[in-house]
Amino acid sequence: MRLSILRRAFAVTAAVAVLGTTAVAPMAAAQGGTHRFIVLARSAADFTPSMADVRAAGGRIVSQSAAVNMFVAVGTDALRNLKTDAHVKGIGYDHVERVVPPEDTASAPQTPHGASTAGIAPRGAPASDPAFKLPGLMWNVDRINAPAAWAFSQGSSAVTVGVADTGLDFTHPELASRVVNVVDFTQTEDPNICSTFFGLPTDAQLSAAFGGPATTDWNGHGSWIGGNIAAALDGVGINGIAPKVNLVALKISQNCGSAYDTEILSAFLYAADHGIDIVSISFGGYLDTSDPDQLLIYQIYQQVVTYAMQKGTTIVAAAGNEHVRIGAGGLVLSHGTEEAPGDVEDFIDLNGFYETPGGIPGVVDVSSTNNVVAAPSDKCAPGTDGSGPDADPATCKPTTDAHQPMGVGLQNQLAYYSNYGPRIDVAAPGGARKFNLPVWDRGGTPGWPWTTADGFTAFQTFSITSNWATEIPCFVGSDLNDAVGAALFYGDSCYSTIQGTSMATPHVSAVLALLASRYVYLRHQPLALIATMKQQAQFLSVNTTPPLDPTDLSNGDLSGLACTTGFCHNAGPAIDPSEAFGAGLVQATRVARGR
Repeated sequence: MRLSILRRAFAVTAAVAVLGTTAVAPMAAAQGGTHRFIVLARSAADFTPSMADVRAAGGRIVSQSAAVNMFVAVGTDALRNLKTDAHVKGIGYDHVERVVPPEDTASAPQTPHGASTAGIAPRGAPASDPAFKLPGLMWNVDRINAPAAWAFSQGSSAVTVGVADTGLDFTHPELASRVVNVVDFTQTEDPNICSTFFGLPTDAQLSAAFGGPATTDWNGHGSWIGGNIAAALDGVGINGIAPKVNLVALKISQNCGSAYDTEILSAFLYAADHGIDIVSISFGGYLDTSDPDQLLIYQIYQQVVTYAMQKGTTIVAAAGNEHVRIGAGGLVLSHGTEEAPGDVEDFIDLNGFYETPGGIPGVVDVSSTNNVVAAPSDKCAPGTDGSGPDADPATCKPTTDAHQPMGVGLQNQLAYYSNYGPRIDVAAPGGARKFNLPVWDRGGTPGWPWTTADGFTAFQTFSITSNWATEIPCFVGSDLNDAVGAALFYGDSCYSTIQGTSMATPHVSAVLALLASRYVYLRHQPLALIATMKQQAQFLSVNTTPPLDPTDLSNGDLSGLACTTGFCHNAGPAIDPSEAFGAGLVQATRVARGR
């Protein structure tokens, strides 16, 4: 059985479902002969004169960050002549980083549900909220031993986590008491990304059409992250891993799930200058540093991350969903990127590119683990193998398929899509399909509530999403309550099950917040905080997930389409556990046992 999902009524020309970082070809913003530029002054003394020179050349300043001598300007290509300006250290196009799922869009775009004004009254302060009583649903939170930590610390309101994402739905009852501030960096978008590059409405247009706040989360991705970190412990629905810490919405993207590099950088700088303890970012992409423009952006990332750490802000980032090997500084050491059979139009070999921001030195780079690898079957009941008009997603995988799951019965394996490599700091549950294989290899169901074939088990990861979401699927609490047969969830609010290194990242951010809450001396000490988190990680000695196979050109088991580029299937020797998991699977155990 599958539950109903709300869907959006108006048409779009492009839809981006946001489950992790997969920007492979950053776009330089251009519209009507004008471009968006990032400018770096030579020094603090040159900052004001360099802006004056840009204005004199016909440019318009749209944002500035004096702390790192950086500003953003819009103008014609004539501004590139300022590369030789005495006050300018570098100038280049500001790029757009796109975030999309590893290969499987969760659903069609949907209609925003709207603010929650009805439902269940909060029931006080239980040990955990009722979703944890549904067997298998909140496996990811159990897997990092967070419930054991809650007897000692549920977080402190003195500790703040900034969610740099599509926003936070501060109208959602699971977040309303936790979101203390909203900072909307998309107000400086010129041109607006969603309307210019994707033909989508702006958030302001969605606000006018549906009545929600323009500054809320119109995508749904950011609210999932916020819910995983700090959803309220109130006796209804779910609670976050650190339910008593405060959240700040660092809104870097509108509904299409894409951001300029300068929006990401500005969020980091704001967090550093305003005492935010931890920034959780599940956005990013790759830069080709052989291009001077992109090299400049990479260097500014380095500068900004160093500044943030010196100010006491820890940045945690998703490693990415391309299943490529990441080395020092974010350098991609392998070839290709995970590709869907038949999808050759956007293929790019990432070898030699640099992952940002996760790969930047000092950032905590997070890989993703699965729940458990399910076994294939000698015989699948009609429709359960994904065939037929009403059978997607597959809940059964035939043993006759060409591509079979590895590590059957094992938990905490590297998710089939997750990046890996010597740069990975730590792993966390991000979920995967039932057989830890891509959907085109009949990877299997995301689990409940998409299907009840496995009871309440989620193979992907469950949290809230925005009541105004247009991309991340919304399962309304009243439908969930009907399926459960009990009033457990806020009846008029949205919940969802999705996967990605995006979903792994907030687990780490929340554990860092718990540590900073329990041990005050770790606050605003990024190196010590990160070291403590790594020391308590669970060592994982077994990984059976292999890398991408560039030689396997066979068809997808489910789609039947040919893999003309290679890199569609995983095969070969398993990735070493040290490169799959870094220090190990993040744990909240030290919060529980003390030091």
